[in-house]
Amino acid sequence: MVHALTLALGAALLPVILPPFSDQDPRVQSLPAYGLTITLPAQLTELQKKASRNAEMKGCWTGKLEETSVEITLYVLADEKFGFTEPDDVTEIVLENVRDPKKGDPAFWFEKTQLVVGPFGWAGYGSIGWGALHDQDGTKVEGTLLVLDGLLEKNGYSLEVVAQPALTDAQSKAVLDFFRTGVVYKGSMRNPKWTDDEARERWIRDAPKATHVKLEKPIRTEHYVVLTNSSGGKKFAEAMEKSYGLIRKTYPFDDVAGTKLMPVFLFRTPDEYYEYYSKIANITLEAARRSKGHSWRDYYATWYEAPNDPVHIHEATHQIFSNRLHLGGGGSWFQEGVAEYMSTTANDRNPSASEVKKRKHVPLADLVEMKSLLYSASKDDPKGDASSGNYHEAALLIEFLRESKGLKDRFPDFLRTVGRVPRSETSVIERAVRAVYGTDLKGLENQWVEYCKKR
Repeated sequence: MVHALTLALGAALLPVILPPFSDQDPRVQSLPAYGLTITLPAQLTELQKKASRNAEMKGCWTGKLEETSVEITLYVLADEKFGFTEPDDVTEIVLENVRDPKKGDPAFWFEKTQLVVGPFGWAGYGSIGWGALHDQDGTKVEGTLLVLDGLLEKNGYSLEVVAQPALTDAQSKAVLDFFRTGVVYKGSMRNPKWTDDEARERWIRDAPKATHVKLEKPIRTEHYVVLTNSSGGKKFAEAMEKSYGLIRKTYPFDDVAGTKLMPVFLFRTPDEYYEYYSKIANITLEAARRSKGHSWRDYYATWYEAPNDPVHIHEATHQIFSNRLHLGGGGSWFQEGVAEYMSTTANDRNPSASEVKKRKHVPLADLVEMKSLLYSASKDDPKGDASSGNYHEAALLIEFLRESKGLKDRFPDFLRTVGRVPRSETSVIERAVRAVYGTDLKGLENQWVEYCKKR
């Protein structure tokens, strides 16, 4: 069986003593060290406890759902190693590991994901995902992987269910019902709005030392906490909330209670921002000066100038795709395309549409393979800013997929599927595109050309 987290955590380490079955009910598993109680599904027959395979495995049980073999495994992962911010971050680690090309299933992606509010951990909600497991060729479905992920105060956890052969719809429902009702956490809960001390500690840790003296009181909105040494923080926070609403309208997602406010580092001057970016990303000041703002990890950083500059909604889109939608895959074309679509108008994209119509654009297969649109051309390119043209072309592609009459109904599936495949891996992206649209990249490109001719 494929074990998503076992793949990257290595072979068997020191043995771990598993908690005993409850004297009252063998299906009730208590893990007081983590504040978790797990009640295994009533439908599970031939229940057995298995030995640990590595140090992160804190419980393993096997059984049958009718004739289907099922293994249920609990992993606990140290936050100091993985840097989890939200339960979805644990799900992303599972996804990355199950796709290990040597031991796993590179064709796997979560066909469905959802966030569920409840007593699932320190964050007050959990992340569920499920999808089909394939053979080595990536063509034949051999099983099903379902995961429930959550946060503990100092750890993330993943409850993984692997079934072979693939589960029926009724069997999948039984596992999902188990996830939603069979896991209960009792323990301390985090403050998702950040305490003043947390905010100050974050600024002191990451911001340039010269900015530490004049730190304003944190500004909290419904979705952001703005950390700043600028007097314009309140106005900027209002602009960020406006951007949030526009992004959510364009790329719908659920607001979940308990999600931590997203941090914004707002510096007073460009030089303070450049110093911050250079240090945290370990790049040169010269490279940092090419940026007006950037989103990375959980934060967005910029300086106070014009709150309505398009760069802010562009980077806010990156931040939301990373920290709310958890769609960090596809490649630069996908990530920059969805962000540039938000920060440009249809008129801005007209020159690119003209190029596509005449088939003078960067071919879609080449665009997909680009590791970075930003560095796709020299800053001093004599033909102009080719990277800017690639950004607009990527935005135009998103426009086509979201707005064209024949494809727009499948756009949410496109986001969810392609946004979770490995970056710039053409064969996997091709397979994902075919799964959503029933055609390959070339066929999709031909439809794009026709769209631009009629645009």
